[in-house]
Amino acid sequence: MHSRPAARWPLLVGAVVLAACGGSEIVGPSHEPPAQIAAISDLSRSATVASVVPGGVTVKVTDAKGRAVQGATVAFAVTMGSGFTTPRLATSDSSGLATTTWTLGTIAGVNEVTASVSGVTSSVKFEASGLPGDAVSLSVSPVSARLLAAVDTIRLSARALDMFGNTTAPPPGFVSRDPTLLSVDSTGLVRALRRGSATYVVATAGPQTDSVLITVLAPGQSICTAAATPVDLAVGQVVTNVSGDGFCVHASSANAEYAYIPYYNSIIGSSTARVDVLGFGVTGPPVASALRRPSPILTGTVPTIVPDQDFEQRLRDRERVEGAARLSAARSWMSAQRDVIGSRSSTAAAAVPAVGDLVKYNVNAADFCSNPDVRTGRVVAVTNAAIVVADTTNPPGGFTSDEYKSIGVTFDTLITPVDTTAFGAPTDIDKNGHVILFFTRAVNELTTQGALSVVLGFFYARDLYPVGNTSPGPCVGSNFAEMFYLMVPDTGGVVNGNRRSKAQVVSFTNGTVAHEFQHLINASRRLYVNNVGTQFEESWLDEGLAHTAEELNFFRASGRSPRTNIDGSNYGDPIFAQAYSTFEQNNFLRYKTYLQSTETQAPIGFDLTDADLQTRGAIWNFLRYAADHLPAGTETAFWRRLVNTNLTGIANLTNALGAPPNEYFRDWAISVFADDYASNLDPLYQQPSWNLRSALTGSGTSVAFPLVTRTLTDGGITSVTLAAGGVSFMRFSVPAGQDALLTAAAAGQKLPSTVQLAIIRVR
Repeated sequence: MHSRPAARWPLLVGAVVLAACGGSEIVGPSHEPPAQIAAISDLSRSATVASVVPGGVTVKVTDAKGRAVQGATVAFAVTMGSGFTTPRLATSDSSGLATTTWTLGTIAGVNEVTASVSGVTSSVKFEASGLPGDAVSLSVSPVSARLLAAVDTIRLSARALDMFGNTTAPPPGFVSRDPTLLSVDSTGLVRALRRGSATYVVATAGPQTDSVLITVLAPGQSICTAAATPVDLAVGQVVTNVSGDGFCVHASSANAEYAYIPYYNSIIGSSTARVDVLGFGVTGPPVASALRRPSPILTGTVPTIVPDQDFEQRLRDRERVEGAARLSAARSWMSAQRDVIGSRSSTAAAAVPAVGDLVKYNVNAADFCSNPDVRTGRVVAVTNAAIVVADTTNPPGGFTSDEYKSIGVTFDTLITPVDTTAFGAPTDIDKNGHVILFFTRAVNELTTQGALSVVLGFFYARDLYPVGNTSPGPCVGSNFAEMFYLMVPDTGGVVNGNRRSKAQVVSFTNGTVAHEFQHLINASRRLYVNNVGTQFEESWLDEGLAHTAEELNFFRASGRSPRTNIDGSNYGDPIFAQAYSTFEQNNFLRYKTYLQSTETQAPIGFDLTDADLQTRGAIWNFLRYAADHLPAGTETAFWRRLVNTNLTGIANLTNALGAPPNEYFRDWAISVFADDYASNLDPLYQQPSWNLRSALTGSGTSVAFPLVTRTLTDGGITSVTLAAGGVSFMRFSVPAGQDALLTAAAAGQKLPSTVQLAIIRVR
């Protein structure tokens, strides 16, 4: 048996103690993979929004044996709130510690940072409450108040905001400047102590103050006391730039009828504005003049075919995207040709096909340049300006050669001179001096069986592009010609079971060609004649001009003229009725849809491609209004400026009008309600070409004008949310010899300057 020397035991014991108490310090930091991450700084704290959280965020990284890991990469991610960390990635030091600075976002509330290490399944979450900063603004609502003779209390609300729009705490305090008239508690409850006077209640939050004037009315006092001077409006008088703080109307006669008109004068399509209108002393408008809800228009003349506007919109959208990508290359290719593009007098004129010749065209409307769907057509008529071609596979019982020729002659003698005078001549890229009218069943095939809307025909800008040498690749689908694709008669319903009579097709063909010819002129001149710009026109304005083209053809065909206030009495004239049915009726139908949605729709599209029915109806009517209010004799120059330019959209309209269109839009919006409804009306708010209250209804009495309006109620708030360019018409009356006070605000706050208010007396 061996014994160990006693002297060694103390050394061994000391060694054990060192290992147990400080062994990690002896061996230094671990370089093993991280296994754990733990919080060193507090898990929950608070700080003012947009400030640095005191102490930052610190974690410790250890290995599987609990030893500090040096060199580990820790990610500090903001997982709640809108703040940020600096650095986003931190490296642990020799003690395994990693630290970042945490700056909170600008929105009061919960913020969170999550710390994590790659390879470690657990993470650490730190929370910080973002507290509002000091008050920098204070507002009290309502902006003005009055206690009627039978009302003793009202509650105010005050909102103090920091520089980022957070509501501050503690809430504002309230003080009455005349405690003998009004008392007010900490919650904003105001109580009347006596009557017949007014005073301010002041709200305070830190250094910020705001006040509201409260009028305590005594029996017999005017509702307008201490608010506004009563105004006795004449019939037809319009007051614009009305203050939302208060406008007082005095009615000196019975059955006086008015409209309060908020208009949101913005061209930012995505924006909206809330308007809350409060009327004291108002009554509903007289029953005899009340506008009923929308009714069908012109019974017996509603078309049996409604154009498929969605199809055309998709076509125009595709042109803007794919056409723009090829525009520069197409111009370069064309400029390299020896003949001058855009001149119908080119010495290298191509041979015009003869009647009976067979030709082939791509009819694919779904693709811009690819996947051609080639159909064979036979030339059936050649006129001065048109080459009329019929698809050889069209259904039986279609147009005769003479009927095709008659359509070509109408194009020569009516549509071509009207459209080219207004907008300019199209190009002649195929140098044959004609436009091709291709009547093909391919157009009929675009409408499914029994569909409520129908594709009547179309122009497609892809046909203006050369077949080859265009970036991003050859446009093999282009027919390289100025042409239209048009519906054909189908009395047997051969194509998709849809029957189309000759009379229907003839009528809608001429209206469609007048419309599509503007698109052809606009696109071709922007592409090769103006030779500037990188885009076709924005859809809403391009469609407005195409609908204008329809109307200009109506004026010529009917023998009527602009600025003659055409009314419903004209429908008895067969020539007028035929021209209306062919060229103008769809403009009226589109305008009707706008009249039912004036608060949420406008002449301007909400984006580059927005051209729905309501927008089309509004922009057609606005362009007619604008042209009618330009100096006499300048209308044609106005249309020319809108097409022959490199500008688009609002910039184009501004240039053509010679001023920003904002005031035009506001005055036009008032005219939508006021025209031919109020006598003695300022011409600024009239629509000189049409009496639409009569023309749109046929007689003005048997069918209601389809404008949707609101009715103000006494002491009630009428709220509306307006889209950009939106307008609301709020009707009311005032008892004879009485006053009415109207105020407007936005959720208790002052209206923005872009919300413009007007009042009109109509009866």
